[in-house]
Amino acid sequence: MQKISLSTPSEESDAAAEIASGAAKKPARASRAASPSYHHGDLRNALIVAGRRLLNEIGANELSLRHVARSVGVSIAAPSHHFEGKDGLLAAIASDGFHELAALRRGIVASTTDPLRRLYRIMECYVSFAEREKGLFYLMVGPRMWDKKKPPRELNALATSSFNLFASAVCEYASAKGWTDKDFELLVHAAWSVEHGVAMLILTNQVPGPGRKMKAEHMVQFSLSMLLNGIAAGPENFAQIESQVAPGSAAPDSARGGRKKR
Repeated sequence: MQKISLSTPSEESDAAAEIASGAAKKPARASRAASPSYHHGDLRNALIVAGRRLLNEIGANELSLRHVARSVGVSIAAPSHHFEGKDGLLAAIASDGFHELAALRRGIVASTTDPLRRLYRIMECYVSFAEREKGLFYLMVGPRMWDKKKPPRELNALATSSFNLFASAVCEYASAKGWTDKDFELLVHAAWSVEHGVAMLILTNQVPGPGRKMKAEHMVQFSLSMLLNGIAAGPENFAQIESQVAPGSAAPDSARGGRKKR
C-alpha cells in the first residue's frame, strides 16, 4: 500500500494547485454518462474510462493496451501517444480513482460541520468506494503502483491529497477530544487501518463469510464507531489501557488467578 506522510496544509494546497493546472479535471468516469461516443480530441480520457471499466471486469493482469484500444474503437498504436505502455495507462487509471475519491471526501468536508459525523462519513466513503470499484481499488492501493522507489508524480500527488483530507478529519476530531499533535500520526494510521481493514475484509469475502449472519453494513458501522469511540475516550483512558497491555507492564495471568495450564 502507498506510503504517505502527513503534509502541511500549505503543501497540500501547492500540490492541489499544481494538479488543477493540468490533470485535475473531472474524473474520467464522470464524463462517460455525458457522451456515449468519444471524440479523438479527448482520446486520453476515453482510454481511461474504458480502462476503468475493463479493470473492474478482468483485472489489471489481463488488461492490455490492445483491449482498451479495441474497446474505444481506435488503432492499437493510438494509446501509446498518451501513455508510456501498460504501466502508464494503469497509473493514469489509478490517478483518476484517487481524484474521484478526493472529490467525494472534499464534498463531505464541505457539507458536514460536525467533526464526528465528518470523520465517520469520510471513512465510510472509503469503504463504499472500495466496494463499488473493486478492481480499481486494488490497483490504487496495491503493490503494482507502490512497490517502486518513486511512484508516478501525478499519482502520488493525488493519493496524498485524498489521504490528507482523511488525516485532517482525524486530527480535527481527535483535537476536540483532548489529543495533541504528538499523537496525531499514530491516530491517523490507526484510523486508516480500520477503514482499510474493513474494506479488505469485505472485498475478500470474509464478511459476510460462510455460516455467518453478520451483515457487511453492520460490521462497517460497528467498526468505524468503535474507532471513533476510542478516540472520544481521550488520551488518559488510552494511557490506562496501554499500561495494562504493554509488554512487561502487568503481572502474568497466573499471578492474577488466570487459567491453569492443562
